[in-house]
Amino acid sequence: MAEAENRSLQEGSAGYERKDLSPRAIALFGVVLAIVIVLSAGVVTLFQIYGASRYTRRQAPRPPLAVTREATAPQLQVNAPNELRTMREAEERTLNSYGWVDPQTETVRIPVERAMEILAQKGLPARNEAKGKSQK
Repeated sequence: MAEAENRSLQEGSAGYERKDLSPRAIALFGVVLAIVIVLSAGVVTLFQIYGASRYTRRQAPRPPLAVTREATAPQLQVNAPNELRTMREAEERTLNSYGWVDPQTETVRIPVERAMEILAQKGLPARNEAKGKSQK
């Protein structure tokens, strides 16, 4: 048997089996695979474009008075501890002083300590029980 193989190799026959796969079939498979990949990518792109257009149509329009202010440069803090101290001082002044919140509706602001004193004197409003429920 080994002699038959050696004889066929010496006679000039090819060193591979020609019956299994032909180069033409492999090339055809590669071309078909490439076409399927390109078509799939095209279909996915079309779906994305369609979905994006539906999404933008469903979005509520922006209010005409909405002002968008674009920063021309980064808004960096120059002195963060000083800015924090200034902000907290302003908050403390607001919490511990009398003032108008809205003069048109006559809404005022009172210090937190005074509000707690008034609440301690008057108490919280009690909730009335609904009719039909028995008091225990």
